[in-house]
Amino acid sequence: MNSSSASRKFRALYDKALGLSRRPLVANTISYTINFGLLLVIQLVFFLFISRALGAADYGLFITIVSVSIMAGFLVGLGSEYLLLQRVAVEPQSFGRYLGHSLIMMGITFPFVLPGTIALLYVLIGDTVPLSTIAIVTLSDLLLTKLVILSAQSYMAFDRARKQIVINVLAASLKLAFLFVATLLPGSLTLQEWAWWYFAAGILSALAACWLVLRDLGRPTFTLIRADLKLSLLYCIEFFAIGGMKDLDKPVVVHTLSADAGGQYAAGFRIIDAASAPVRAFLYATYTRHFRQAQDGQASSLAFGVKLLPVTVFLALPVAAFLLLIAGFIPLVLGEDFAQTPTVVMCLAFYPLLMGFSGVGADILRATGRQRVRMALLISTSLLLIPVVSLGAALGGLAGAALFRFGIQIALTAGTWFFIFWTKVPAPEPDETAG
Repeated sequence: MNSSSASRKFRALYDKALGLSRRPLVANTISYTINFGLLLVIQLVFFLFISRALGAADYGLFITIVSVSIMAGFLVGLGSEYLLLQRVAVEPQSFGRYLGHSLIMMGITFPFVLPGTIALLYVLIGDTVPLSTIAIVTLSDLLLTKLVILSAQSYMAFDRARKQIVINVLAASLKLAFLFVATLLPGSLTLQEWAWWYFAAGILSALAACWLVLRDLGRPTFTLIRADLKLSLLYCIEFFAIGGMKDLDKPVVVHTLSADAGGQYAAGFRIIDAASAPVRAFLYATYTRHFRQAQDGQASSLAFGVKLLPVTVFLALPVAAFLLLIAGFIPLVLGEDFAQTPTVVMCLAFYPLLMGFSGVGADILRATGRQRVRMALLISTSLLLIPVVSLGAALGGLAGAALFRFGIQIALTAGTWFFIFWTKVPAPEPDETAG
């Protein structure tokens, strides 16, 4: 092959790659991959700092507070941020009304969720952590983190992935920066001290995110959209169950075993979650397109979802191999307090693959109006999570908890795809959006 022929072939490949990168789906996938890649680096560095600074026991308590607070955060606004995403993705001109609706719903629900969450956490961990520490971390996640999420969802509704990157990376970076400063101060960092640094980072993140949305997307129109309250509530229940599936196992392990064991388990899951960034980026990049595909009927939505599965496998299998490869080195990085964390990582190495399969299936169910089916699956598996993980921990320690947790995810994934093929799409209802 002469040099001119090789040059032409290289140019053709370059043009093809450039053309692909200009397609919206590919461009957004790249953007979300960058987003989650940056978040992965930041979260790993944050995790290394916080786990070493607090130790396994205090880290386990901190993760317990954060996990329960994040779950309770889904009740704040009653799913209005996800309603905004669905409606605005199809009707961009309705953004102001749905943003105002979301803020009203947050204002109504927040005063009820906050005291209930603090009371639940106090029951779970008792006098181990001061009530003021529980309150300040809970306040950060229920209000400040919620505003950051609402802002990110607003940009996602317009497929403006780059601005979503700015918001997500800024929020994570501020927590890392404040943690770094806190660890430089004399003396060891305590959970009580870290709570206030965490709160300060949350304030700055929320202010910056809200300012960007107001500048780029416009102001809210404060109106309560009563016709969409039912759909919003379905989103709330569904994502509350998703939050339970993601985070409820941490406090269960702390309660069943110990704070130290819970910290090691949470560390392993944090590594799994961070390594899932490529799969999560792909799910985010394709999310709004499920709704558009569903406009052409169930067959179109299903065909689109099935096309995504090989890509999910392509992204998840290297992640699993990487996790299995590096698991044994984790205590060298985190310290001897996390000696059992490699076991958790190895047991959950294929979790990103299941997350991708169930995520694609969930998007199909949502887009085709079968939220109730998806909700039933999530609620049932979330309710099973507490006794199943508790039983696994009692029988096999951290390995048992991780394996039983993996079994719950298998059941959710299998159930999701079973109901995709065996449930009928409901007849469309009139789209009433008048407040």
